[in-house]
Amino acid sequence: MLIGLFIGICLTITILFVKLYKNITLFSFKTLAFGVDFFVIFFYSIYFFHPNVSVKLVDGKLQYLLNAGVGILAILMYGLLILFINDTFPTISNALNLFIAFVGVSVAVPFAIGLLSPVIQIFIHGFTFNGDIVLSQNHMLSLFLKYMVFGLIALPVWRYRISKLEEL
Repeated sequence: MLIGLFIGICLTITILFVKLYKNITLFSFKTLAFGVDFFVIFFYSIYFFHPNVSVKLVDGKLQYLLNAGVGILAILMYGLLILFINDTFPTISNALNLFIAFVGVSVAVPFAIGLLSPVIQIFIHGFTFNGDIVLSQNHMLSLFLKYMVFGLIALPVWRYRISKLEEL
């Protein structure tokens, strides 16, 4: 009887782990498709707006509220621009979204590896990550392989972006 209970608990934990892994993967994929470029737009709009405009208009903590408002406004304008380009110029939209997906993958993959490096170090004791992905001792071959991998990852992200844009 106890062995059946043990097997049942193990199966339940396995099923929950698989469901959690699936949800995390789907969330990561959606974030990779749209989140990276939205974050970059938000960050750089605040980065350029704060020292040039915000500090000259208001004082105190109201600057940060103004910065957040400008960042959100920049994201909305970017989203509307992407939708406009997708509706008006579909060929240009495909190329632009492929480029955006490639840049997003190029930013997100090293970032994810950097976040996961403590976990990787548990399994590979000599692993250190300095921000660059090295796949070969030859520098040019390593760059080529790295960008080929990024391109392969960017293709499904690009298809997901296009499918979501066509739904709207």
